[in-house]
Amino acid sequence: MSEWGSFIDETPSGQSPPPPPDHPPSGAGAVDDGWGSFADEAPATGGAPPPPPSVPPATPRPYGVPVPSPEVAASLLTAGETLWAQVDGAQAVLGSGCRVAVVREDDGDGEAAADGFGGWRPVTVVDPAALTVRLVPLALAEPPVGTATPVAELYADPEPYSAAAPERAGVFPVGQGPDLDALLHRAQAEERARVRAGAEADARRAERELADAKAELRERAEAAEQRAARHEQRAQEAAQRAQEYAEQRIGAARDEVARAVWQWQERAQRAEAEVARLSGELARAEQAGVLRHVLDRRRRAGGGSDQGGQRGT
Repeated sequence: MSEWGSFIDETPSGQSPPPPPDHPPSGAGAVDDGWGSFADEAPATGGAPPPPPSVPPATPRPYGVPVPSPEVAASLLTAGETLWAQVDGAQAVLGSGCRVAVVREDDGDGEAAADGFGGWRPVTVVDPAALTVRLVPLALAEPPVGTATPVAELYADPEPYSAAAPERAGVFPVGQGPDLDALLHRAQAEERARVRAGAEADARRAERELADAKAELRERAEAAEQRAARHEQRAQEAAQRAQEYAEQRIGAARDEVARAVWQWQERAQRAEAEVARLSGELARAEQAGVLRHVLDRRRRAGGGSDQGGQRGT
């Protein structure tokens, strides 16, 4: 069998729980567990009456819970505090299982209370360091007549109990009771009104949803139109920039072509001038050649005549 959910300090089922440990001895032979000593602390004094005790526990302390050490219990107690304890003579056990000593209010010698009542009853902490308590006096005297309501009268039944006769079912009420047709008509009218109200609520909800959808579509359409307008504007700007750039390129090409044509025209004019100059020079050279040839022929012709005359002479 597994040990799930078990604790170390729990008592197995079927065994009696161990009795609570006695109060450890104090003095030189006591074992020091690391907690400080509260022997030098003085109990708090005051003229205020102790607070009323709390309600005693309905069930005893659960088995398996470790009893706190006296030092821990003393550190949690306060002088003048009123608690519930299980009194047995000159000893008492708190709800945590820690034992405390009961002292009498007059001499404090640790003897049992004078009233002799034990069991759960309120006690007042006298000295937390010494773990001593004092019993709260119990009101045992009967109150004077007339100061309070007697218990018998307080819990008495104001009306005497009388057994009533058993009730018997009557005959079937023929012709009595409500009109079934009216009940059915009213139920139909209520159901019709409920259905109509539900349909009207659905229609209103559908109208609200339709209006919301239309508004959303309108917003989306406006946003799309704005985006399209921005895109168109950017496209127009890009086209204008492209046109300007093309015009600039065309103008630059035209200027370059005009400059090239002018250069070619200038070169052609210079070539024509050079051709004309060369043609003139050629013509002059040809004329000079012809004249030279004529002169040579004449010179040769004239030279022959002179030679013939000389021969005739």
